[in-house]
Amino acid sequence: MARRGRKPLSSKYEGTDTKLVKRNYYIEERHAKALSILSAITGKELSILVNEAIGMLIKKYQPKTDINLLDLKEVIKA
Repeated sequence: MARRGRKPLSSKYEGTDTKLVKRNYYIEERHAKALSILSAITGKELSILVNEAIGMLIKKYQPKTDINLLDLKEVIKA
């Protein structure tokens, strides 16, 4: 019998070089309810909706400079 329930989010990104990182953030309860309803309406995972929203925030507030917030590199100290 097939496994029931949602597929792990990582399986939706298979074949891409996307790295998923688990984070915990606090959001307003009304936003959580709205996201749950949007998830049901669109059929998208909550994490995917949150990633879309974060992407739009970064695009909106991205400084108009040479700094690319999505392409920052970690500085490794010797």
